[in-house]
Amino acid sequence: MSRSRPPALVAAVSVVVVEVLALLGVLALYGVELLRGAAADAVGATATAALAAALATGLTLCARALLTGRRWARAPLLTWQLFQVVLTAPLVTGPLWPLAVVFVLLAVAAGVCLASRPVSVWVGDDEAAGPPVS
Repeated sequence: MSRSRPPALVAAVSVVVVEVLALLGVLALYGVELLRGAAADAVGATATAALAAALATGLTLCARALLTGRRWARAPLLTWQLFQVVLTAPLVTGPLWPLAVVFVLLAVAAGVCLASRPVSVWVGDDEAAGPPVS
């Protein structure tokens, strides 16, 4: 018998998909810049592109594992959301503030969903979920 995925899980994974797409966009921008020879710092651009690719791959693997109920996948996804808030929040005062606000709000929403009781139950972490509500 298959169980249906909780809405909090679907929401969290949907946010992660948006974040992965944004990272792939960063990868594409740096890739084009490197191929055109327009990068002011080729080593820095290469390192940033490699980091974006690694993060996108890791987040994709974790999101997929979370959908299948793997408990270990929740911790790196929650950690990424915390990092994203800390790293993106200062950008709210810059010229890209609307984009920064969107990603901070998405990260907070995903973090709340990942820490929710339905997701805890989904991954079989019943102790973290607390006692059942009658």
